[in-house]
Amino acid sequence: MPVADGVPAVLSGKRVVITRPSELAPPIADALRAHGAIPFLLPVVRIEPPYDFHQLDDALEDLHADKFDWLILGSQNAVTAITERATALGLDLSGVKQKVQVAAVGKVTAAVAQKAGFKVTKIGKGTGADLISDLAPGMHGKHVFLPRSDRAGAAHFAQLHQAGAYVREVVAYRTVPSKTLDPESIVAAAEADAILFFSPSAVHAFVELVASGVLQPVSEKTGLGAIGPVTAENLLKEARMRCDFQAQEPSIEQVIAALSDFLEKGRVPSAGAHSR
Repeated sequence: MPVADGVPAVLSGKRVVITRPSELAPPIADALRAHGAIPFLLPVVRIEPPYDFHQLDDALEDLHADKFDWLILGSQNAVTAITERATALGLDLSGVKQKVQVAAVGKVTAAVAQKAGFKVTKIGKGTGADLISDLAPGMHGKHVFLPRSDRAGAAHFAQLHQAGAYVREVVAYRTVPSKTLDPESIVAAAEADAILFFSPSAVHAFVELVASGVLQPVSEKTGLGAIGPVTAENLLKEARMRCDFQAQEPSIEQVIAALSDFLEKGRVPSAGAHSR
């Protein structure tokens, strides 16, 4: 496969496993192919709707009625969840999208929100906790809609309550561990040059799959990459695995740069050096 013009050949022939849900993996997989790498999809988690839509539907009705001052989006999954459900309910949010103040965790989530028509007024540069900490001082008396995953930690949301905000936290989607995986991807994970983890839930699911024997333990020859500081912390502290490289955000540019920099150091051998 040809390598994109001006791109270092360090990724050429490298086998890179992507642990994202299938619907989120194609952009990074395409970018890796353009750089000469060989991507494999290993969706150790999948995104599912909430068990019960009542709370989400009520919150979306209130959003449509312009009852919220702020909408805080912690991931692109949150954007997809609320826009798809609003469409299913027949709610036209086009007017609200330009009036409600929107805060997004990271540039990627902000870009997805903007593509969906929201006017993003605050982009957090770190974690969700960092963003909320930045927002909290100006939240007194504000009504906040916070659609989230069922696995999102709730401890830092207390900052908003303590700041005097009226917060509506709603499970907008569930992050579910996969029970079965494609056999080719399972083999690829055992022989990979690098494995990319995009969320703490993916780390936990991967560990569970190893413990159950579905996946083999990670080889010392395989580089482990975390996207985001929370994912990196989970790799190191909770999963007690290595974190060989890290990208601050799930942007394609940052992931490719972090992976390329790691491989440039010669930590991982070329594909031909692996035994089959």
